[in-house]
Amino acid sequence: MSTRSRRLLVYWCTQVVAWGLYAGLFGFLTWVNGTYTRESGQLLLFTLAIGLGSSHLFRAIILKLRWIDLPIGAFIPRLAFAALVLGGITGLLQAALHDVGFPDVEPVLNGRPARLLEFVLSWALLLFIWSIAYAAYHYFIRSRGEEIRALRLETANRDTQLANLRSQLNPHFMFNALNGIRALIDEDPARAKQAITQLSAILRNAMATVKRRTVPLGEEIDMVKAYLALESMRFEERLRVSFDIDPALEREPVPPMMLQTLVENAVRHGIAKRTEGGEVFISAQRGVNGLVLSVRNTGLFVPGQVEGTGIGLRNTRERLERIYGEQAMLHIHNSDGMVVTELEIPASGERETLTPGTRTQRP
Repeated sequence: MSTRSRRLLVYWCTQVVAWGLYAGLFGFLTWVNGTYTRESGQLLLFTLAIGLGSSHLFRAIILKLRWIDLPIGAFIPRLAFAALVLGGITGLLQAALHDVGFPDVEPVLNGRPARLLEFVLSWALLLFIWSIAYAAYHYFIRSRGEEIRALRLETANRDTQLANLRSQLNPHFMFNALNGIRALIDEDPARAKQAITQLSAILRNAMATVKRRTVPLGEEIDMVKAYLALESMRFEERLRVSFDIDPALEREPVPPMMLQTLVENAVRHGIAKRTEGGEVFISAQRGVNGLVLSVRNTGLFVPGQVEGTGIGLRNTRERLERIYGEQAMLHIHNSDGMVVTELEIPASGERETLTPGTRTQRP
């Protein structure tokens, strides 16, 4: 069922129930007072039909003249005027039906003007109340629709911004990897060829995850190991790597290429700048509020000189904020002659499926 059909169904159900309760209330009162007759029952049915018809006509006027789009200050007076006019017509119609149905009682049309005015004002008030309720419902539906559209637009903008950030990370990684291969071409062509093969495997994995919001930690670790194997061909014994990964966390979801960006930053700013090289320790443990990824590398962190100088860390912070808001944190500090980068990701309660065929070979 379409949205329009569903709304019409709700409208007519509400109409029938509301006017049915109104007519039923008067029928119940006449029955309690002992004045209920067949003629009064017929008049109540006519009242129900008149209420349905007049209110539906009122709705058609509101929609036809687009009063819903007007400001409240211009909308309410129009409702009051239309309710008064329709109330007059409806009151006269009910008065005529009353005189026909009850010929033995005091007539309304040809009787006291005050009684006819009572009929007219009663219907005008009823229709005005009905129009206010209808307008309130319509405004509520519209506001909900605008809220949903705004949320969808915000989501689309966030997805676009995340895609832009990730598209910047790939060239950033490619630039560093190709520089490493270039350094090997003259020194060791065979190892340069092997490095190109390794880079191809990494790019295949990156392409497989380009449309995924998160990937299993196991796949991300494979990407990191392939990257480090590529860098080891350039740095040789200058780059010493060790891992401390809890096997139970292998299927935990993490943003793709985020851990790899931190490792790349450690190698670029820590190991590459030291003649004697250094060590890189990578760990993943269960934290108090989620997952804690840690990258420790030999070197010295100087605020303002390392942090934020590359596009990798800037984009990492932006991606964390857009994906997790303030629930994720990235810390960089010095500890015992090492630069420690810790990434805290909140627990999602879900686990990613490891995708066969997209994971790189573990070195």
